Parts: sequence; structure tokens; C-alpha cells
Amino acid sequence: MSIEPADYVARLRAQANDPGREEALRRDRTVRRRRIALAAGAGVLLLGGFGFWLADVTGERPPYEPYAPEMLYEASWPREWPYSENMPFRDSPAFDWEAGADGIYVPQPMPSGEFTREEITAVLDDVKTLLVGTNLSEETLFGGSEPAAALALLDPRGAGAAVRKDLVTRFDPDEVYLHETGIRTRGTLTHELSAAGELVVRADYSFVYPLVSASAGREVLPGVPEVARISVRRQLTVTSRGGKLVLGAYASEVGNHDCSAPRDGYLHPLFAEGRWKAARAAEGPLVDPYGEKRVLPSGPGHCVTPTGT
Repeated sequence: MSIEPADYVARLRAQANDPGREEALRRDRTVRRRRIALAAGAGVLLLGGFGFWLADVTGERPPYEPYAPEMLYEASWPREWPYSENMPFRDSPAFDWEAGADGIYVPQPMPSGEFTREEITAVLDDVKTLLVGTNLSEETLFGGSEPAAALALLDPRGAGAAVRKDLVTRFDPDEVYLHETGIRTRGTLTHELSAAGELVVRADYSFVYPLVSASAGREVLPGVPEVARISVRRQLTVTSRGGKLVLGAYASEVGNHDCSAPRDGYLHPLFAEGRWKAARAAEGPLVDPYGEKRVLPSGPGHCVTPTGT
């Protein structure tokens, strides 16, 4: 059915004069405004996880303080942010190292001089036992017991009391405990004959410990505690003599330990806030604890501020 032009014009005039027309238009405008506001809010929420860049630039938030961490995948967090139990080795070269004693590889030797293959292997095994007992045994790390069997391999005439004490890694069990992922280990174990025909073994090993506060520590995410890492590197030379290991050259270095802590025989890890403050207060350059060819200064217990652990 066709509509006459006069009828169409009359209908438009009737709609324009309808008293409910203005209310209908007002409701329509309100609905559209709400939709626009919701869309804008969703955009702000998506960008919220990146707000830490602005906060860092304006100085409103310390770099180690996470900004909406739930909005970002943890692997992409800035290095200054805390490490968590979810990813205790985030941003660490030690992520894919071997666990514990598996990282101390004893090479298959060839007979050398007056030493048979079996004799050389036995000495290398003793050096591994020494390293494991003093750096990887949880009874020693947290139990407070002396690694008597490991230290008994050393000839007491070849190592001073201070050096023997420094060989042992310890943590205060009232302060921290070891994360379930365990310790990461990497290094080298080599041997040669000296000019006097003695078997000399050189060990250069790093140990990285992921640690959680034993008290009600900080949670990076709800229900996810913060993790701190300490790196310990040991370079030592021993000579096999009369069935004992005679300690010669020795050096050690600890990274991310609180260098201002009392010398109580324990290592005290720095969590995110502490390591950021230590890096800012460092008087010299930061040290890369993973430089494999770096020779440590001679002597025990060098405490350094690392580039990372």
C-alpha cells in the first residue's frame, strides 16, 4: 500500500510533537555514553600493566616495586622487579644449568706420568666430594653441621683455618630456606702434572641458590612469595699428596650477599629492594659473576655487587 505525501508529512509532524520523544532521545544518548565509557575503561585496563614505565619516569614508584604485575607475563617483567617462586631463575644465566652435584662433571682422564686412570679419577672424585660437601649439602647449608667427611680430605697443613672456614657455604635457617627448584651449578674441573710429577687439580665452580624468606616475607603476587638469589664462586687448586688434597691457590666471591651484615658465618641474601639499593650505593663497577674466564682476586670471601644472579 502506497503512502500519500500529505499523509507522510502529517506523520512526521505527529512524531515531532509527541511529548515522549525527548525522553526517548535522552535515554538513547545515555546508553551510547555508557557504551563509550565502558570501551574506554577496557582500553585503560589493557594498558595498565605498562603503567610502570610512566611511574618510573615520573619518579612516583621505585623501580623494584611492581606495578600491576598480574597484567604482565612474568617472564617479561623488568629485571628490577622481584623474583618469585613461580620463576625463581627469571633473567638468570643459571636457568638451564645442571641441578646440584650433577653440575660438577668429572672428566674421564688418561693415564699421566706415574698415575693410572683409576688413581686420577679417585683424586678428581675427592675434589668433587669436597665441593659437594661444602656447598651443596643441605645439612651443612641449613643444618649447621660441619662437613667433616669433606674437610677430612684436606691436608690441614695446606689450608689455614680462615680458608677452611670460607670453603663452607651456610645460611641462617631462621632467615631463609632453599626453594624447591634447588641449587644450580656450573664450572670446570681440570688436572695436570706439576714439574715435580705431582697431580694438580684446578676447580672453578659457581653455585646459585634461590632462597625464600623463612618469616612472613613479601608476596610478589597473591600467595606467591619473593625469591632472592645468591651466587657463590670458588676457584681453588689442590695437589694430591700422600692420599690427601693439599690446598694451594684459593679465591672465592659472593654476589648479592649483604656485605654490611655481621660476619656470623652465614650468607644473607638481598631481596629486590635491597639489591636495588646496593647497586645504587656501589662505589665501583658492578661485577658479572658469570664471566667464565674471569680470574678472581686471591683470597677468601670477596663480597661484590653483581650485575645479576
